[in-house]
Amino acid sequence: MSDANVAEYSILDRVFNIPLNGTVNSLRMGSYKTSHHGNEAEHALIYSGVIHAPEFPILLRINSACYTSDIFHSQSCDCNWQLKQAMDRISIEGGLLIYHFHHEGKALGFTHKLRMMQLLEEGSSGWETWLRQHYDTDTRRFYSTIKILQDLGIQKVRLMTNNPRKREALVRNGIDVVETIPIVTQAPELRFYLTSKRHILGHEIQFDHEI
Repeated sequence: MSDANVAEYSILDRVFNIPLNGTVNSLRMGSYKTSHHGNEAEHALIYSGVIHAPEFPILLRINSACYTSDIFHSQSCDCNWQLKQAMDRISIEGGLLIYHFHHEGKALGFTHKLRMMQLLEEGSSGWETWLRQHYDTDTRRFYSTIKILQDLGIQKVRLMTNNPRKREALVRNGIDVVETIPIVTQAPELRFYLTSKRHILGHEIQFDHEI
C-alpha cells in the first residue's frame, strides 16, 4: 500500500526504448514527465533487459542529479562515480536507473549546492555544521519514484544505495526491497566527505580496511 501523497502525482508523458549510443550492452534511455499540484518534473530512465516483470526483483538505482559532478566533472563528491558504477552494473546484469533532475542540491537547487561546496572547501567544521543543520531539511521526496515504479509494474527491487531513507521510502510504499547493495568508492580523497555522511546522515558506508 502506498502513501496517500503518491496519489497526488500524475504522469503526463513517458518515452521508452531510445538507444544510449556508445554504451556497452545496449543501454536504453527513457523518460517520465510527472506533475504534482501543477509543478512538473522530468525524470530520466537508463535501463537494460526486461524491466516490466513484477515477480522478478529488478536491480534499481535511484539517482539524484548532481550537476557539479555529472556535467562539470567536479571531484568533490562521489555522485558521478556512483552513477557510472550503477550504469556499468545495469549494463551487465540488467536493471533500471531513475535519474531525478529536480533533486539537484537535495532538491534545494544549484546555488544551494555551491554554498555547501564552499563550506566543504573551507574545512571540516563548516561542512559538518551544514550537514547537521540540513539533515532534516533534505527536501527530496521519492513519491515520483514510487509513481514510476508503479506505472512499470515493479514490485520487488535489489536497491543500489548507501542511503537508508531511499530504502525506507520504497518499503513504506509497498515496494519489496529484497536486497540493499552498497555503492561505496574507496577513493582516499573522499574519505572525509563519506565519513561525514556516515556519521551525520546515517549513510551505510563501510571502507575496505574496516571489513
